[in-house]
Amino acid sequence: MRRIWIVLSILLWVRVAAAQGDALSASKPNLLTKQDVYGQPTLYAEGTLRNSSADRSFTNIELEATAYDAEGNEVGEGLGYVANACGASLLPDFVLSPGAEQFYVIPLELYDSDAKVERVDIQIDSSPADVLAATESPLGAGIKKIDNREVAQVEWIDDQSLRYAEGCHRDLFTDWTWRTYDLRTGAVSVTPHPKAELVTEALRRQLGLLDPLYFQHSMLTFDPNGRRLVYQTELNTVLSAESDGSFKRRMLDKLSDRTLQGISWLDKGIFLAYYYGAVGDPVTYFTANVDNRILSETPANSTPSIITPGSSPNGENVIIGLEVKGQTGYYDKRAAYETTTLLFESPLPGNNWPGPLYEKDSDDASFIYMAVPKDDSATLVCYNVQSKSTYDLTTLPLQLTDDEQAWWWLSPNHNTIALAADGIHGGLWLINLNATKACE
Repeated sequence: MRRIWIVLSILLWVRVAAAQGDALSASKPNLLTKQDVYGQPTLYAEGTLRNSSADRSFTNIELEATAYDAEGNEVGEGLGYVANACGASLLPDFVLSPGAEQFYVIPLELYDSDAKVERVDIQIDSSPADVLAATESPLGAGIKKIDNREVAQVEWIDDQSLRYAEGCHRDLFTDWTWRTYDLRTGAVSVTPHPKAELVTEALRRQLGLLDPLYFQHSMLTFDPNGRRLVYQTELNTVLSAESDGSFKRRMLDKLSDRTLQGISWLDKGIFLAYYYGAVGDPVTYFTANVDNRILSETPANSTPSIITPGSSPNGENVIIGLEVKGQTGYYDKRAAYETTTLLFESPLPGNNWPGPLYEKDSDDASFIYMAVPKDDSATLVCYNVQSKSTYDLTTLPLQLTDDEQAWWWLSPNHNTIALAADGIHGGLWLINLNATKACE
């Protein structure tokens, strides 16, 4: 009887494993050579893991890969894991819900360093989860979720359409998967970025970015509505150039001791660049335009901010977070001077939260939108520049851990904010400002 029970147990385990295997599937991997944590070039297989089950969740997910060459010979193997868009491993208790997708990463160990991998077969091992992944909280007034994927960038095409990018925020825009969204119809389509075709070998040669490591480090970005681009060299010197790489102009150098975290485009070729090392570090910054006019102090001379800063559309005012003489809150700083003015006292988020959005409709109407931590949640707060009053507009769907980040962008007509975040709580949301409380 005991022998029969063992056999039945084995058969049951096989059925469960097969059922999980049917539910979990891995996409065809992309093969990328990158530096590992020890600085050694390593071949990685990366893709997306999908749970096609309608009612089952899985945890303790592990992946095993076998690599083959063009003749079908086994040339390598590897053990992988589920990860965020930047390739960082998720905790073993991560739960993949029914219908959900998640990135996977498998470092491959080749038996011969000269082997050429043609195909990778992937086996998936997992355990049924006792509970479903945590359900999302109800959305605040005026907020609609558009996508559950990790979104790193948004560009407004016009008042009724935008494009957004899935992927790691540290990658170049050419590495992201771009989609367009129509606010009127809700239609989503995968569409390459219109300026990706400009990034040719000839352009990289002109910019001195033929080396793959220098290219990935460059933070290359195009003015969404203009002809020029901005990038940094291997020594973090910031330059601008025409879209074909000609007429290069040096903006700022002596930045080798700083880590560029992002470039936010403002208006008419004006941008804000911001620097910090890790979450919790002070943030330095500068504003400039693509014609090489520096509009602010340099990062070395700027007043360090507790938060990621925001800027007025003309780059002449920067909104930062400070603690000055016991007053912690949001301050308006004249970009080219040391002068700061307290807007209002408030608890401040970390530098992984979106920086303030500055809306300037006219000399008589200006508003600053901020994501403010309140009661263990995030609140959209509006500051009326003219009346110097603050208004809590709605609750934001931000659930950021220290290794997750969020960003946002204001539509051209100033009626909608696109909010994006990465990590397991990532996604893309639209905030209809006409459906929130007023900021009068």
